[in-house]
Amino acid sequence: MRFLARCAIAVSFATALSVTATIPVSAASVFACPSATCASVATDVSSAIGGIVGDGAGVAYVSSSDGILSKVDIRSGAKTVLARGLGNLRGVAYDLTGVYVADFAGRVIRVDPISGASQVVASGLGALQGIVRYRDLTYVVGGNQLWEIGTTTRLVSRTIGMGMDVDVSGTTAYVADLSGSVWQVDLTTGVTSQVVSGFYEPTHIGVLNDGTVYFLEAASILHRIDPVAKKETPVGQLAGLHPMDFTLDRSGTALLTDWRDNGRIWQLTVRA
Repeated sequence: MRFLARCAIAVSFATALSVTATIPVSAASVFACPSATCASVATDVSSAIGGIVGDGAGVAYVSSSDGILSKVDIRSGAKTVLARGLGNLRGVAYDLTGVYVADFAGRVIRVDPISGASQVVASGLGALQGIVRYRDLTYVVGGNQLWEIGTTTRLVSRTIGMGMDVDVSGTTAYVADLSGSVWQVDLTTGVTSQVVSGFYEPTHIGVLNDGTVYFLEAASILHRIDPVAKKETPVGQLAGLHPMDFTLDRSGTALLTDWRDNGRIWQLTVRA
């Protein structure tokens, strides 16, 4: 994201994210890849490519469902394996304390971005998906649960539907719910409320510096939300790629993983 980061992968990579929905959008609202606003960063990253996050300084960290965490130079496309044997990886997050990955088996693992040394920081959390680091805390979702991990692990909410991705702004978490909604959770009280509903499989979510929320529906349609007015606006349709993950930074630039070409990475400008 900012990059303090996050991302999410659907329960079934091959099934849940292979459905492509369509909406009536103008030609200007199609995000075509490649194009002037969408550039290929790297290919052959991993045939099991999943989550992605940037560090804000030209490096991306990519998780794979085969337990490999890779490090990719966004400018040159050069890639190295940072760590192996981490489990069934889904979301990945970053801040100056390390790279954090969500293991579908219920663990959160911190990986040193230089040495690749890993440490389990939480376990027993259920089937995890999306993860974000925010103000020295880790937030992770899976199933109907949102967890906060710091010096202790705290269950914040258990009413988020089928949580796929999470981002945080201030004292509010926003969750993409695969069953059709976007939720907001008060991180102090745990009070959970529906922001919008009635969509086909929201999978990824991000918040910009101005508080605007974006979410991806069916891994292909980008929507914008005014969280105060709880108003949703279709932004556009992704074209020319098959995303596994979509991670939006605070300035409006997204990194995407694509299962084609043995695992491709794209960089997309959502808001200039």
